[in-house]
Amino acid sequence: MAPQMPERELAFLLQALEELRGAAPVLGEAEDYQFARAGLDTRLSPLALRMLEAFEDYTLPPPVVAAASRASCDIERFPEDVLGALLAFVDLPMRFTCVVASRTLRDACMRVSPRLEHELLLKKFPLLTGLPVTGTSLAGVPAPGELFRMYQEKFDGERFESQQPWPSISLVEYTLAGVPAYYTLALELRLREAEGPWESAYVGSRVISPQGADGALGVGASFSIPEGLYERALDHPHVRFSANVMVSRRSQTGRVRFARVYSGVIDHISGHGIDFEIDNMPYAPRSENPALHFIRYRADHTHNWMDPTLRVRWEPIHGAAGASGLLVSFKWITADFDENMSERDVANCLEHYVDWSD
Repeated sequence: MAPQMPERELAFLLQALEELRGAAPVLGEAEDYQFARAGLDTRLSPLALRMLEAFEDYTLPPPVVAAASRASCDIERFPEDVLGALLAFVDLPMRFTCVVASRTLRDACMRVSPRLEHELLLKKFPLLTGLPVTGTSLAGVPAPGELFRMYQEKFDGERFESQQPWPSISLVEYTLAGVPAYYTLALELRLREAEGPWESAYVGSRVISPQGADGALGVGASFSIPEGLYERALDHPHVRFSANVMVSRRSQTGRVRFARVYSGVIDHISGHGIDFEIDNMPYAPRSENPALHFIRYRADHTHNWMDPTLRVRWEPIHGAAGASGLLVSFKWITADFDENMSERDVANCLEHYVDWSD
């Protein structure tokens, strides 16, 4: 890699080149030019002097008289290989110094081949040499400025972490046309005797809200189940119970939409209550959320992340004979444990995750 020159010294060199280019014709004597040249030797570094010598050996073409509105610019006529030799000594940020320090160099750089700008970019970001570029063709390669911005955004030195989104609709209450609206959970408790058909035993709906003291039971809804059903579930093994749960809302356009968030049967019965089986919450189809589908597929085959789910638990109400309550709550779950979702998690889950009807 070519050595780098400080920006201040590069600007001074560019100014000196323009001064020396007109020194001999104006002074008329070689010794005057050598005197001016010797003064630069004491002010320039060895690197700058090598560049100066390279330009002194270059024979300038005949001057071109420009239109009255602009002055003659000799550097404009430099071939690209000469400009490339100059730019090889600078880093990408110094190119800006070049065009600021020298009006003529700025005009010339406007006609420089994009290949030179890409070479500067590759010097600053060597990893970009791995781009699939064939030969000297830049077909399909972003413009240097765009490529510079894109690379800096991708390799900004920060460790990648997923950013949790904020829901655009409040979980507890949102407003449509000035009217309060709510996310609601609807529960259908069904029973089946022996090999008979499934029959609906209870249907109810509740607004989603924190459950228990200070939300200790999570976010969800509680349903009061008719008397006698809990005892049938405990004492009649030939009677099976299942539950379906859906969430509903009114969209910003006023359309009513719903999504399935649970469907399952009783999994475990104890003296303290009845737990329904775990049913992973369905999510938006692949066509709408390919990134989530990719992550979920991997997780489903490694069992190593927390799935959003709905926990359904049915318990007797102590002190009220025959009464029982069924609690559904949003959880993060693994094979070994679960934890309550926060209100923000539930709102994001309902807005971005579940598979809403059209």
